Amino acid sequence: MQTEEQLKEMVRRKYSEIALQDKTENQASCCGTGGCTTEVYNIMTEDYSNLEGYNPDADLGLGCGLPTRFARIKNGDVVIDLGSGAGNDCFIARSETGETGKVIGIDFTDAMIDKARANADKRDFHNVEFRKGDIEKMPVTSNTADV
Repeated sequence: MQTEEQLKEMVRRKYSEIALQDKTENQASCCGTGGCTTEVYNIMTEDYSNLEGYNPDADLGLGCGLPTRFARIKNGDVVIDLGSGAGNDCFIARSETGETGKVIGIDFTDAMIDKARANADKRDFHNVEFRKGDIEKMPVTSNTADV
């Protein structure tokens, strides 16, 4: 049986590998290219294409639905996204917080953090930041976030 740290390291390696691929190599499947399909079994379908803030470069097909639809984000809010990956949901949330809000993405893989920061830099987003850390020990102080 694997320890918690061994499991985390396995996930960290896989997500780092995905971050270094382009989307066509990865495909939007937990099984990788040619694997299982999301057509029938995925109740959390995602179509980000018409959402403000959507950045195709940040969409690696790894999301869990459209969390911003249910988060009730308001202008000026501080939002934290756990497992932020390449930043897709952070950029959508940023469009809802406006320039006066802030979005903090937390991920535990260097490759994803690097990719997310590069995506934010391309768009000149100054109120989105990405921090490395485990969600069990988040690199934020208590009472920081609204959402």
